[in-house]
Amino acid sequence: MIAGTRVVHPEEINRWDAEIVQISVYRGMKNNLAEMRECARLCRDKGIPYVVHPVSYSIQDKEMLHDIFEMAECADLALILHDEKTADGNRLSGGDKDPFRNTIEQLKSVTEVSFENATDTSDIQWYWDNFTDIITLDIGHVESAGLDSVAFVHSLNEKTIDKIRFVHMHRNNGMHGGITDHWPLRKDCRELQALKELLLVKPDVAVILELNETEMIDNSLELIKSLRKELAL
Repeated sequence: MIAGTRVVHPEEINRWDAEIVQISVYRGMKNNLAEMRECARLCRDKGIPYVVHPVSYSIQDKEMLHDIFEMAECADLALILHDEKTADGNRLSGGDKDPFRNTIEQLKSVTEVSFENATDTSDIQWYWDNFTDIITLDIGHVESAGLDSVAFVHSLNEKTIDKIRFVHMHRNNGMHGGITDHWPLRKDCRELQALKELLLVKPDVAVILELNETEMIDNSLELIKSLRKELAL
């Protein structure tokens, strides 16, 4: 297991003792692609493995695809995407399914593609079974979906566990900034216990913090690294 954090701006690359970096690219943010390219350059120069993660982008939207492909071309280990629904909130099927898969295959010709549970965790098993070979398990999103993350990890079948390569970590703790998750970790939080249960069966993952309180990243990183030490990984 390796542990790291998300970054948005180039000056954050040196801020934390991260063994992996996620470059998060927020749609609509000024100069987001330029900042992504500079973050990627710095990671390459420093030998830090990284992933690129578009936020609020959809691969069903043709106008967004140019930017998504640019992110794919800059990616190192993978491009991490959110699970998607149809415009009316249903599963992708019929005429939506094949074009969606075709776009995924085009992206996979550029870099590895992973999907996380972000849009509908309650239906994510179906989505993972149908659309991805590489899973990003977002434990914080499991909790914000109203599910017990420890029970969720225990429910995963062997095929799904084998697909997990990345883990997003943050805590669900009530509303802040318009969302209930992305809080710093605590030693006794259920999200950290769920990570422990996952590591017992899948130790070779990259764990990435996604915290709103950036001043707490060091503390949360230390909790993850302490868990690694406890499990002798």
